[in-house]
Amino acid sequence: MCRPAGAARTCCTWRRPGPHAPACASSCSMRVPLLPVLLLVLARPAAAGICWSGMERGGRCSSVVALRVGRAECCAGAARSPAAWSPRDLDSGEIFFYKALSGGVPCTACAESCAGVSCGSGRRCVVRGGRARCVCAAACRRVGSVCGTDGKTYPSLCRLRRRACRRPAKHLSMDYPGPCQEGSCDLVRCGGEKRCVLDAELGAHCVRCGSCNVAGAPVCAVDGKTYAGACALRNAACERGKALPLAYRGSCIANATCASITCGAGQRCVAGGASGARCVSCGSCGGGARRQLCGTDSRTYSSWCRLQRAACHAGRVVDPLHPGPCKGNKNITDNSVARERERHGGDIDTRVL
Repeated sequence: MCRPAGAARTCCTWRRPGPHAPACASSCSMRVPLLPVLLLVLARPAAAGICWSGMERGGRCSSVVALRVGRAECCAGAARSPAAWSPRDLDSGEIFFYKALSGGVPCTACAESCAGVSCGSGRRCVVRGGRARCVCAAACRRVGSVCGTDGKTYPSLCRLRRRACRRPAKHLSMDYPGPCQEGSCDLVRCGGEKRCVLDAELGAHCVRCGSCNVAGAPVCAVDGKTYAGACALRNAACERGKALPLAYRGSCIANATCASITCGAGQRCVAGGASGARCVSCGSCGGGARRQLCGTDSRTYSSWCRLQRAACHAGRVVDPLHPGPCKGNKNITDNSVARERERHGGDIDTRVL
């Protein structure tokens, strides 16, 4: 028997019957709560469950890795990539309702402890939210400075590893023990078969000299010698212990001038040096590590890129002379530099270049 709407929400809406109408209208609307119906749908048994990328707050999961998999299959790689599993095999619509109504599907972590979890160098295992996670090591003890492959000095190897852990795309590692050196390899101790080489900015690095199995297209270096490809040029720089920049592509030309060589896009030919002429980049200088250099023109530059740009605008070779500011460096805002800037349309920066 129907009852008034105020008596029970599950009954059809109460209406005053007409003379020929039944006590309850046949088109009445049923007000049935959604959650009990949803729970009945989700309660059906399943042979397998769902593998999740991990557990969130409240022991629930929302990011699906695989459907219709057992716990053993889901958690087989838990030591490498901790995951979570739930026993119910739900379709996408049911998963959506769980996310909307409950903040995710109830799940259990594959690795609820750090036992057997290997995180690698510079990382340690912690349990957070019922899931084992690999995080960067928190504590470091000062045990001596080291130089990183990014040319920066770190107070300890632990500090360097923490930095590498937080920025894995940079591929940072220890270059050599002790602070980073500039201008000389005298204090650098390279391990194994590595040798110390000064880069274009006169920073010291430990590199391994290789061998070239196949000769490449000939290139002319700034020392005026022809090398059988870029690999041979790199090996020559390694043996020499100092960077050997490319002057231009092709074999070296005797008494080369800017009229006899061809430069690539974004480059300009400048005269001077052992090669007679060379191609330098005229592009803009972005951010990143910078090291002050004194150029062979007795001017101080804020980076090697700035030095190259100055050579590009001046039209003559400028090489690094030594790290740091020039001794007795003249003010680069003097009249000669001002005249040079006017000659090149204002492109010369009158601050420390």
